[in-house]
Amino acid sequence: MRYKVSIIGYLAKEKPLFDGQTVKTKQLASVLHDQLPENEIGELDMQSMRKSPVSFFWNYLKLCRNSDNVIILPAHGALLLFPLLCVLFRGKGTKLIYDVIGGWLSNYIEKYSYLKPILKRFDQIWVETTVMKKALEEKGFNNLTIVPNFKNLSILKEEELNMKVSSPIRLCIFSRIMEMKGIDDAVNAVIETTNKESNYFSLDIYGQIDPSYVEHFSELQKHFPENICYRGCVDATKSTEVLREYDALLFPTKFPTEGLPGTLIDAYSAGLPVISAKWNSFPDFVEDGKTGIGYTQCNYGELVSTLRRIQENPSLLINMKKNCLNKANEYSAATVGKEIFALLNLV
Repeated sequence: MRYKVSIIGYLAKEKPLFDGQTVKTKQLASVLHDQLPENEIGELDMQSMRKSPVSFFWNYLKLCRNSDNVIILPAHGALLLFPLLCVLFRGKGTKLIYDVIGGWLSNYIEKYSYLKPILKRFDQIWVETTVMKKALEEKGFNNLTIVPNFKNLSILKEEELNMKVSSPIRLCIFSRIMEMKGIDDAVNAVIETTNKESNYFSLDIYGQIDPSYVEHFSELQKHFPENICYRGCVDATKSTEVLREYDALLFPTKFPTEGLPGTLIDAYSAGLPVISAKWNSFPDFVEDGKTGIGYTQCNYGELVSTLRRIQENPSLLINMKKNCLNKANEYSAATVGKEIFALLNLV
């Protein structure tokens, strides 16, 4: 059997995962399944690699030889091997596509320079940001296309927006829970700006806790005041339903190489402006003052002063809500899905 498209990535069929890589892979698979018959789509779940490595690599070979298009979505470690296998196993007429997750690829190639000639043999590399496209072009790549991250979410209608700010002002974090996502800064900033005699913030934290952060986060929770709470994980399809109850999304990431974080798409779909650290590609996705408010990355003092500015003028958040809904449409499955099918010549 020959497939029109095959996906190799974390589909998390054996164990539920809520990280950005898995969500992006599953969203891509969903878009393809919406438009193509089941027998024209091949899938290989990288989660099964450790359980049955021989079977996994046998299926890997079959997909690369028997597909018109093979799309891979590897994480850091898998990138060291999987593109090479694609090139070695490629069948006649098979196009290879690397759908990049995040914005770290350019720096990674500096460290593992042998990847550069291998990835140049791919027919297409889909990157999320103009920053990464430019960085890779400077390294001689000419097989690049910007394909933003996307999600198949129900976008709120304007009449469904809550055009009043809560008291307290309700903030949320909706991401992987780890040190580099700025969780400590967020908690401390909310505590520092809490003054119950005036406007103050509550903070609900959602997301999968990184194993390396479990012990620290558990200790951090012991000192949460009543206006801060960890609320566990939310299914990716339920994000709009949950986030619509909040006033803004807090995104204090310390990763300079974020791509288009899926949490921003969640927020925009619920009409939420973002209060965000300015990572490298921040201008690609946040219109400062229109869909969010940015502060200098890793600058805790500026985060606190940004929250204080919102305390003094919470209408800043209200004025951005409709803009956020408009932005959400740019990252919908319908919009980006059309571009993907065009790139695969499946229109």
